Order: sequence, then structure tokens, then C-alpha cells
Amino acid sequence: MSDVLVDSTVWIDFFRGAQRAVARLDPLLVDDRVAVFGPIIAEVASGARTLGAFNQVRAKMSAARLLTAPPDLWGRVAEARFHLARQGFQAHLVDLAIAVTANLSGHTLLTRDKDFVAIARAVPVDLELY
Repeated sequence: MSDVLVDSTVWIDFFRGAQRAVARLDPLLVDDRVAVFGPIIAEVASGARTLGAFNQVRAKMSAARLLTAPPDLWGRVAEARFHLARQGFQAHLVDLAIAVTANLSGHTLLTRDKDFVAIARAVPVDLELY
């Protein structure tokens, strides 16, 4: 069963052939431990340069477990963003949705986006920064 939600930053590096991303993600893919979330797929696939690359990205990512939006996702996102804003940090809505989804589904969030460190002050997500 999947237990790692892989953020777009890792997927982008993976598809570009970055050695660290490939070394970290390949074993997770082989062991069927990777999960994705709709906004992550949309972000990564929409950045493809060709239709062939777009189809390849979607096929690879669609092989992973697709997490669904948790109940009251956007209410939880709004609450977390409210608290972070009071601390002087304006988090992106999609990043908050990813963090909330990872947290509520019990998945570790694998990312290289350091904004998630700040987000973790409002959403108790298990982060793995690579």
C-alpha cells in the first residue's frame, strides 16, 4: 500500500532525470508505495513540452495510488491559511491542499519545496525534504 505522497517538485526532477530524485523515487515506485493527488498530476503534466511527454507523464503518475480530497478540504485549507497568514506567511492554496491531504490520509509528503516547512506549522504533515 502507498504511504508516500510525492509532490510535484520531486516528480519534475524525476522526469528530468535528476539523479537524487530517480534514486529516491524508483524504489518507492517498485514497492508500490507512491501516492499522487489530482493537483499534483495536473501541475506536472501541464508542464510537459510535447504531447508525447504529456501522455508519458500522465501514464506514469496514473499508475500510482490516487488520493481523493478529504472531507471539508477547502475549509481546512482556509483555516490553515488563516493561521499562517497571522504568522506572516502566505501559503499557496494548492500546497495547503496537498499538505492537508497528506496529513489526513496518513501519508508522508516527499518534496523539495521548503514552503512545506512553514505549512507544517499549521498542518501537522509528516515531511521528507530531499
